Parts: sequence; structure tokens; C-alpha cells
Amino acid sequence: MVDLEELYVEPQVVANPNDRLRDILPKIKEKNQWVVPVVLHKKVIGLLTYKDLLKRRVSLDAKVLTLSSPSITIDEKDDFSKVIAKFYTTKARAIPVVNKNKELLGMITRESVIKYLLDTNQIESNKKAREYMSSPALTIEAEESVARARWLMIRDNISRLPVTREKKLEGIVSSRDIVNALYSINEKKRSSILTEEERIMAMPVKEIMTSPVISVKGSDSLKSVAELLLKKNISGAPVLEGDFIEGVISTIDIIKSLESKYNLTMPIEAKLTSGLKKEEIKAEIDGVIERYLSKLEKMTDIINFKVSFKESAKSQDKTLYKTTVTVTTKEGNFIASETDWDPIVAVKKAVEKVENNLIKKLKKIDKSKKVTKEEE
Repeated sequence: MVDLEELYVEPQVVANPNDRLRDILPKIKEKNQWVVPVVLHKKVIGLLTYKDLLKRRVSLDAKVLTLSSPSITIDEKDDFSKVIAKFYTTKARAIPVVNKNKELLGMITRESVIKYLLDTNQIESNKKAREYMSSPALTIEAEESVARARWLMIRDNISRLPVTREKKLEGIVSSRDIVNALYSINEKKRSSILTEEERIMAMPVKEIMTSPVISVKGSDSLKSVAELLLKKNISGAPVLEGDFIEGVISTIDIIKSLESKYNLTMPIEAKLTSGLKKEEIKAEIDGVIERYLSKLEKMTDIINFKVSFKESAKSQDKTLYKTTVTVTTKEGNFIASETDWDPIVAVKKAVEKVENNLIKKLKKIDKSKKVTKEEE
């Protein structure tokens, strides 16, 4: 079994919670580091990611603490099956490795996991990209706004969007492209910052996309796709069938190909009404639930994640759905319900309530720990 020391590396950028964004962002960009551990007294207390920066544009004088999210970690004594399971459930780009005192030892990246899988011949050549890609691909038209691209990424918890023109692939835009554009604004007056931010958000996405695009074919082997992604230092690529996009494949999809070998499962239970069991609707609901589970997994260990739907009322050809989400964690149970005519909207609202309550609980626990230490 692999020693974790072979997988983790020392991060080139480490932030203190009191560091200013103006000092950290140039380093993140220069080192091309998607995930930055936030460390206080050698202990990991959070993570700063491009997704955090994408959600809201704050002043460059803001402290890292204002944007960082709770940290998931890997224990130095964990075996590889626990490591790959953590990446599978959280979809993280990188995860800190800590010792028993929660002190930072290094970072394991998704790329180092894929490299290990390739080096040990665990990614089979007979498996094809089209078998494991996410499909249909979520795309954006070249003339659509940067604001819409940002909204889609935040809504669906994704980091890239293929850019199309007349259904053909023209480019790709990532969360990093949007963040770099937003934070390239030269801050002088607050009014001028807002005006410039509005201008960037209104720009057509083609202005900041990357082109030409690195893509793969549906018939390409999973192994060759993994090798290409590592070689080009990218986490995913559009999958083409002829001239058209059929899906997107990422390093997480490659990890998913090993579900049976490593017994990888999502701790999800979903009770659907008969009207929601149609394949297309069920797939959309499953996708939303998995994306939100990944967000929560980055805050704490999720023991169980239950979603149930109940038909509350009917009006002509519409159904009002009451959705109840129950999340079990080591910090306790979190329950929230929401009602909406759209079951997807109901799920999102309910999970967002759970997420907010979980964040409040974690902050309360953290504050309590600090008070206890001060008393000691």
C-alpha cells in the first residue's frame, strides 16, 4: 500500500487568516495553485479556493479569513482507500494532510491521485471516455455573459464550461478565468470598482475564454484521457463525437471508474414520488444532491444524507413538492424542509438551509474550543 508521503507535496502558497487578498492572489496565480491552506499556529483552519473567490468579489484589502471555507483534511495515517473516497465524495482539487495535532504536513492533489493510479496500472485501457463522462454537457454560448457563466458555475458547483457557437465547440471558460478578470480591477474608488465589475460581468464570455480547446473523443480510452489531463495540467476536457460536444470528462469521473474496486459510495438516500422517478428528472435530482453533498463534505464528515419528496398539492398540470433534507454528521442532525412547484428548487433551498445551520454550528464549536484554550 502506498505511503501517503509519496502522494503529498509541500504547498507553494500557504495563507495566514489575517493575510490580505492583494498579497495572496498574485502568488496563487503565479504558482497556479487552486487550493490554498489557511494556517494558524501550524494548524489548518480553512481553505481558500477559486470557488470561494468566484462566489463574491470582495476588496483586495479583505482578509483571507473573510472568504475561506471550512477545511476537509486527510489524516497522515489514512490509507489510500480513504484518500480516494475523500476525493470521490468532496470532488476537491486538493486536500491538506495533517498529523494528530491537525498540523499541516502537505497537500494531496487530484493530479497526484491520478498519477498514482496510472503508475500502478489501475486505470484500464479498455474503458472508454464516453462510458464515464458527465452527459449531457452543460455549455454556454460564446455571446452569453460572463455573469451567466459565473452563475452556472456557482449553481452547479462546477469549475469549467465549454463555450459553443451554433452547438460547436469554440472555447472553454473556467472559474479561474472569471476570478482573474474580476480581481484584475485596479482599486481606486469604490464606485469605479463597481462600474468595472459590472462591465466585466456584462462582457460576452468569448472575451475571457481559452481557445483552442484541449478535447478528447468519446472513443478515447480512459487511460489515454487520464494521461492527457496530467500532461496538459488540466482537470477536465470536453468529449466530442464528431464536431459536437457529447459530454465533459474530469479527473473525478476517472476516479468514479474505480467505484467498485474501492467500494466508493455516496451516503445518500432519496425517496422520490412516482412523478419524479422518470429517468431524466431522477438524473437531474441525483446530480443536484451529489453536488450539494460534495459541498457539505468539505465542511465535515457526512454520515448520512436523506432527501424525501411529498406531493403537497396539485393545480391543473402542476404539482407542489415539499422536500425534506436530513443530514447526519458527527456534530449532530440537521433537518430542513422547503416547498416549491419545482422539485429541484425545493431541494436546493432545503440543502442551503442545512448548509447555513451547519456553518453556524461549526463556528460555535470553533469558538467554544478557543474559549477553552484561553481558560487553560
